[in-house]
Amino acid sequence: MNFEEIYTKMKDYFAAKDYTAFGSGVYSYEFDITGEGAGKFYIEVRDGSFDIQPYDYKNSTCAFVINSKHIQKLIEHSLAPSAAYSTGRLKISGDVSAAFRLADALGMRV
Repeated sequence: MNFEEIYTKMKDYFAAKDYTAFGSGVYSYEFDITGEGAGKFYIEVRDGSFDIQPYDYKNSTCAFVINSKHIQKLIEHSLAPSAAYSTGRLKISGDVSAAFRLADALGMRV
């Protein structure tokens, strides 16, 4: 898969979720996809609404580095975020609690 395909798949996946539980405030998440289809995108949750863009986002609340094959497994729920993190397949910098808040919103088992 190239980056455009990964980005489109991620956009559809994230857009179908409910972010109202975030309440007020701004949470920004940068995703650095490595491997086949490498690239960067970010999502922003602002006051319960969602946006995604294919850009590098500086000063994000939380940043993820993950290989394209592992992010696919996260979406398919065949890999738990905590397992990916604890085995080094997912690297998180910034506010780790915000990462788990996002996982909850996405319905991922932690």
